[in-house]
Amino acid sequence: MGAADPPHTLGAPDALGLVQALQALRRRSSGEPGFWDEYAAGLRHLCRARRVWIAGRVDGTDAAPADGSGWQLLGAVAEVALPVAGALDAATLASLQALAPRAADKGFALMPVTHEGVALFHLAVRQAGERPVLALIEIPQRERASLNELALRAQLVADMPGVGAPAGVAVEEGVPAASPTLPALLALATEVQRAAHGSAARLALVNGLAALSGASHVALGWVDEGRAQLAAISHLDRFEAGTDLAALVEAAMDESLAHEGVLQADQTPVLQRLGEALGLPAVCAMALGPEDGPPEAVLLFALPEGRAVDEPGLARVRGMAALVLPRLAELRQRERWWGLRARDALRLRLASWLGPRHVWPKAVAVAAGLFVLYAAFATWDYRVHGTGQLATDSTRVLAAGYDGRVDSAETSAGERVQSGQLLATLDTRELRQQENDADAEVRRFGAEADKARAAAAWAEMEVATARQRQAQARLARVREALAQAEVRAPFDGVIVEGERKDLLGAPVKKGDKLFRIARVEGLYVVATVPEGDMPLVPAQASGELVLVSDPDRRIPLRVTAVIPVAQTKGQDGNQFLLRAEMQQPAADWWRPGMSGAVRIDAGERNVAWILTHRLVDKLRLWLWW
Repeated sequence: MGAADPPHTLGAPDALGLVQALQALRRRSSGEPGFWDEYAAGLRHLCRARRVWIAGRVDGTDAAPADGSGWQLLGAVAEVALPVAGALDAATLASLQALAPRAADKGFALMPVTHEGVALFHLAVRQAGERPVLALIEIPQRERASLNELALRAQLVADMPGVGAPAGVAVEEGVPAASPTLPALLALATEVQRAAHGSAARLALVNGLAALSGASHVALGWVDEGRAQLAAISHLDRFEAGTDLAALVEAAMDESLAHEGVLQADQTPVLQRLGEALGLPAVCAMALGPEDGPPEAVLLFALPEGRAVDEPGLARVRGMAALVLPRLAELRQRERWWGLRARDALRLRLASWLGPRHVWPKAVAVAAGLFVLYAAFATWDYRVHGTGQLATDSTRVLAAGYDGRVDSAETSAGERVQSGQLLATLDTRELRQQENDADAEVRRFGAEADKARAAAAWAEMEVATARQRQAQARLARVREALAQAEVRAPFDGVIVEGERKDLLGAPVKKGDKLFRIARVEGLYVVATVPEGDMPLVPAQASGELVLVSDPDRRIPLRVTAVIPVAQTKGQDGNQFLLRAEMQQPAADWWRPGMSGAVRIDAGERNVAWILTHRLVDKLRLWLWW
């Protein structure tokens, strides 16, 4: 394919497709049609560029003539909205002319340019091979903070086997274990990108790096709030995060966060202690992350004696990590607890407002300051809290009419009863016997009085008549007690006290309470409030009652009376009773004695006073003299 042919589009914007496309391109030769256009497309995606040109020297030398001639366009690609000419224009030739000497010396060169009024950067990267070839990459201004990272990415693929090599030359597969090469790292990146779960992706990364570098152990750590947290160790599916060795690994990773580049064991005692603990003298760590931001992860290598990862190999590892870190971060974020995800999202939002350093202390200080201002000037509706109980004055106590035993009990507390309904019966056997005895005495004394009258024994007649009257009075009392043996409901209502199981067969004395019955009418609320809040309750105050049996319903109240005598309730201290009327009709299922929580409106108060008045009152009492 010639330079004027339409460019191929290599690699999808996602990292996995790009890595796979670059792997496939590496196995081809630069002499194949379309190679340079596809290579340019890969560079554009890899470096997030607007346009990419691949140009080679016609004469095969690095020396660039003064007039800018001698360059041949091998391939080019651009964003959809940008044109790509079939030949190098004057502006492109000028950039090549200016950047070629430095790129030939250092491998890359960078300079700012302005094209059609748009500020850009031109990056020239020398490609490996016998023939001088430059890749000119046009980077937009928005990527200014990532220029170093993008230059490193372009250099990592500058040694593509096909570049400058004749067709048919095979790519060498064997590589030194201590110097991972780009093909092997790209293959590892593909494996990591394909992993469906975060743990599998992390384990694939550390195991692959251990195999490529010949390291005994490779560890990956995530950076959270400036501290490294161990995430994966090669050859270990699981590990104990709280062990001394794991803490030492995390401490070594923390050391690398403040160090630019690769931190070696001879540069810090922490890495030396870790090497001694592992029995491996060669230990190094490097922080990974964007050029313009804080580190996101840390890689740690522990190698046996005589092995070391060289600088080019570590640079290639860093470039490969830049490709897979977004995928690893995505998997990690997806698998985290939703609360942690929400916390991180909030932290990012706060960081955009307050700055990236010390986000939480700043946020707490700002929130505290705003709350202090709000509390000093704002007001809330203050409510006095207490307890309440439904009560009624239409109650009647039903007591035992004589000493005896409960023979039967027909009802229990909570049951509705009708007027005249039998509630309980007392044992009447002894009273029946007394009734028979009294009746017999009445008849006997009547017969004696008649006999004395017939004999004209008037004195004896008077005595017998008096005894007969006494027997008749005793008989009347017994029959009156028998009439009280049946306890019946005096009116329609609800039994509020008295249990069948407790009364049945129980001995009782005259006047002992058997039942308490109440009418379900005229209900009101008796509320108790603490002594300290009593002065805050205004006259005719309004409020609400929430019953324990129906917490979703709020019953409006109005205070009608205050009982001015305090009652002591254990540890709660003194309590005052309030009587309040309900401002809505009573429900059918409400019963006297039902309890709940009461809130009484005490007017608007300053927020700071509401939050502190109890503490202030206690301090005043403690410090009073």
